[in-house]
Amino acid sequence: SVLTAQADIGPAGSGLTARASNASSAFWSPAGINRLDQTELMVGATVAVTQSKFEVDESNRSGGDADSDTTLLAIPSFYYVHPVNDRWRVGASLTVPSGFGNEYGKSWSGRYLAEESSLAFVALAGTVGYRFNDQWSVGGGPIMMYTDSQTRARINNFSGPDGRIKLEEDGVGFGWQAGLMYEFSESVRVGMVYRAEIDPDLSGKPKFQNIGPLLDGVLNASGLKDQNIDVKFKVPEMLQLGYYQALNKGWSFTADALWINMSAFGINHVSVNSDMTSAKLSVDGSFRDMYIFTTGLRYQYRPDLAFSVGAAYATSATSDGRRTIALPLDRVIAVGGGVEWQWKGFELHHNLNYADLGDGDLDQDNGLAGRVKGSFDTNYAVVLDNQIIRRF
Repeated sequence: SVLTAQADIGPAGSGLTARASNASSAFWSPAGINRLDQTELMVGATVAVTQSKFEVDESNRSGGDADSDTTLLAIPSFYYVHPVNDRWRVGASLTVPSGFGNEYGKSWSGRYLAEESSLAFVALAGTVGYRFNDQWSVGGGPIMMYTDSQTRARINNFSGPDGRIKLEEDGVGFGWQAGLMYEFSESVRVGMVYRAEIDPDLSGKPKFQNIGPLLDGVLNASGLKDQNIDVKFKVPEMLQLGYYQALNKGWSFTADALWINMSAFGINHVSVNSDMTSAKLSVDGSFRDMYIFTTGLRYQYRPDLAFSVGAAYATSATSDGRRTIALPLDRVIAVGGGVEWQWKGFELHHNLNYADLGDGDLDQDNGLAGRVKGSFDTNYAVVLDNQIIRRF
């Protein structure tokens, strides 16, 4: 399953860079805050339901298919922008830019590879914007990002019930982002955002449960049961390009393209070496650059009511031959619809999105942990974005 908190961007993530119509620009399009002429607070709540089930085609371990995984998530977000004068704006945001997670069950064929894995990010950002003239504006600021990675797997004791290993790592890293916007007119503008790589120092200690006597003795003798594991982990850099155009009779159009440097990204998972002499932390660097394309249409039906639709396509961050069960990313196709309306001095936005997360086809062999070949028979997310905006 995959979750993403998109704040008040259009359906399916459209309009991410150049729409720049509210306080969500404080994170997603920092130069866009220069278009806001009032102090604005936005509070969001994203509700995501994900459904997935991995079907095993071949394996050298018993257990069969993974359990059906249904997850309900509620993700908050906060954005604030304040105009200082005609040229300067300041803003702040607290959001969950993205996250990933899968639960496979404790008895399936791939239980020694992964029982559960998750990766989540929380970003706190400050933004300063400056307008040079009617056409050019810039914005940017620092980002503090908290990263949490958790994985669980079963351990083959050969006799008796399986053991269990869990590794949770977390850490904080600092980075920055910068944005540029050029407005050809009030109706047409383009934007660009660069978000730098962040290197949080993740650390954690493996926890073992129900380990057989032989392996328990080996782990104690080697000191691995008390070993703290530090990993150099990278949150990849990102580049956004976006276009906005107001059309006739209340219609507007957006198009965006994003590049994510996933080739510098890694995901951690834990298992026990085939010689049963150590706990192994794997950092999988077999990812490739990822590209995301979105487009959206919005219709201002009347001053207090607007409708919108959007679509997105994201390329796979890895090939079928290099995909792992710890993070089985595949291509994503998403569509959605939205409504914006006024209520007692507040502006409310709702987007309902459906994302097909791909089949995640893979063939992974980790020695003693076993081999699993298969794909997701079910793998989708339904996401409802809700925001409330107050201008002062």
